[in-house]
Amino acid sequence: METKIFISAAFIAVIYMISMTVFNLLLGQYLLAGVIFFASGLILGYYLIARRRTEFTTGINFLSLMAYPVLAFNFYYNDGVNGPTFFIFLMVLSIIICVQNKESYWFWGSYNLLFFIILAYIGIFHPHQIPTNYPDEEIRFMDITITYLFCLLSIIGIISALKWNYLQQKEISEQKGLALKKANKELSRSNLQKNKIIALISHDLKSPLLSITNVLEIMNEGQLDPEEETAVKKELLIMASNAQKLTEEILEWATVELKNDLPQFKMVDIRKKFQTIMQTYSSLAQQKGLSLNISFEGSTVIPADIDRLLLIIRNLLQNAIKFTPKGGQIQFIFKNNEQGIFIIITDNGTGIAKEKLGKLFEMNFSSSPGTAEEKGTGLGLYISNENAKRIGASLLVESELDEGSTFTLKLPKQPVFH
Repeated sequence: METKIFISAAFIAVIYMISMTVFNLLLGQYLLAGVIFFASGLILGYYLIARRRTEFTTGINFLSLMAYPVLAFNFYYNDGVNGPTFFIFLMVLSIIICVQNKESYWFWGSYNLLFFIILAYIGIFHPHQIPTNYPDEEIRFMDITITYLFCLLSIIGIISALKWNYLQQKEISEQKGLALKKANKELSRSNLQKNKIIALISHDLKSPLLSITNVLEIMNEGQLDPEEETAVKKELLIMASNAQKLTEEILEWATVELKNDLPQFKMVDIRKKFQTIMQTYSSLAQQKGLSLNISFEGSTVIPADIDRLLLIIRNLLQNAIKFTPKGGQIQFIFKNNEQGIFIIITDNGTGIAKEKLGKLFEMNFSSSPGTAEEKGTGLGLYISNENAKRIGASLLVESELDEGSTFTLKLPKQPVFH
């Protein structure tokens, strides 16, 4: 800002001083014209040198010091207090204050005041020492008017530069504020995503790992005969393999989620993609004494973001198993017809109270224990609903207390591909 004010002031000063040089030459005041022209040359020279070196401090200091001796010379040859010189004093100080640092204000204020007092004293108490150079009052009026106009333009220029700079800084500050808000929002979102991912890993892996642990404990206690142990080992291998695949899928999804990538749709065969996950949850259902019935209707090749879709299915199946008592039934139905693509998961478990249905998909870190006292985070349905929205799907629930629940996921037939 200081540099812009200096450049503007130097430009206006040079134009004014050249005009005054011509004006004084026409009046026959050759000495004053020469001094003013020399001073304008110095200003222009320092301006060009400083502009080339991009360092204006030396030029500003020199021109600030030189201004008042030139004004004193102008005062003497321009009729003292009856001339236009005093108009320039405050204007010059205003420019100097704008381009100098705060620590030097007292010096420049004192420097201005010293010259003013000396010149005012001479002009008022010893006016005879100052020659009269104006040939008539019209010329005096013209000189005073031109000088006043120059001072007026300079002050307007300074105020405009200050105001413009203030508005620019304000706009920059507002932009930085918005950028900071956006960064904070992104940071909060990232932290929230991190918490969701940690909770999800715990939520999705706990049940398979717990089942594997239970089987190993039974084997360790030696309660199985060789034939049963062989069958259990095969089942254990399948469960461990499925748990490994599940872990890989969750970690892959977590990587995508942390990057906040857009949904990645591609044509996939849902029956094949669901095979591993159905094996895992069929085993979990059998261990709890439940039956999991699976059916597919219509074409199973659909456009889908498979990572997010599998995440939703895992959560819905886990909830169905968790809240269905021993001997219960769970239905997994895939439908692809003219009305749309639907995945329906129905159970005849404990159901959901009406007062809880409206808050079912809210972020809730409290969880009700399952029918076998299973623990959870209370985050699964929130994550499922959020990811359903991300892929353009809708997740609906119908439930009656003690009669079971039905979750319906409606997928878009023509999602936007990325």
